[in-house]
Amino acid sequence: MKVLLLDQADRLLLLRGDEYADGHSIWFPVGGGLENGEDAVAAALREIDEETGCRDVTIGPEVWRRQHLYSWRGTRTDVHERWFVARTSHFTPSTQALSDEEQTYITGFHWWTAGELIATTAEVFPPDLGTRFQAFLRSGAPATPIDISQK
Repeated sequence: MKVLLLDQADRLLLLRGDEYADGHSIWFPVGGGLENGEDAVAAALREIDEETGCRDVTIGPEVWRRQHLYSWRGTRTDVHERWFVARTSHFTPSTQALSDEEQTYITGFHWWTAGELIATTAEVFPPDLGTRFQAFLRSGAPATPIDISQK
């Protein structure tokens, strides 16, 4: 499950992770896996709280679905993501609730405009997030989630 966490100016919060052995960083949205008995909306709210410290959030519609092979720290996993939009007021994220493991690789936060995401040379996950985010802002939420898997 992934969250497009937007502030009132339609900026998207991404986390910076130092996930690679060579030290380079990648920017990615809030999100993670479901815990036992948890539905996707509850997981989204929990992940937002854990990864940013924000609890004043409104979860909106599911907009995208994505299946891909994900490699992290030497482990490959077949991931089936559900992407939700969430709205909140602009805030400064907190690292207080990060797990010990998350504290080893989450090294920053940034609120991005769609234009900044499209123009950046930084590595962003998924790579086409900027153009997809811009299309979402122009068109709004689809009637049913769009499959954004790489074919």
